[in-house]
Amino acid sequence: MIVRLKVGIAAACAALAAAACDGSNLFTVPIGTTDGTPGTGTVQGSVLAGGTGAGAVPVILVGRDSTQTDANGVFSFDSIPAASYQLSVRVPIGFALAAGQTATRTVAVTSGGTTGATFVLERTTIVP
Repeated sequence: MIVRLKVGIAAACAALAAAACDGSNLFTVPIGTTDGTPGTGTVQGSVLAGGTGAGAVPVILVGRDSTQTDANGVFSFDSIPAASYQLSVRVPIGFALAAGQTATRTVAVTSGGTTGATFVLERTTIVP
């Protein structure tokens, strides 16, 4: 019986060593997936000014990507690996963030999920 146990342990160690040498990862599967591929999600939101969408406003997913809002004030970042990110808006000249708003906030992207964020601007000057 002791011989069988030693052989079983030796076989298991050999399998683990072989997997380690070929770059396989036997023990780690990213959260939210079952096939070992990294999970991705979406960050989607809008920038509003005076109750309507503000177009062409730069939005940055810090360290990852940037975009601009469309004509309706909507932005989207697709296929983003699940993690926490800083999301930032560039406030256009003639506007300020509404009370209680910050230009940068933390968003958590989840595998298969959509994280929303809305930035609200107020006009500070009248542009002719």
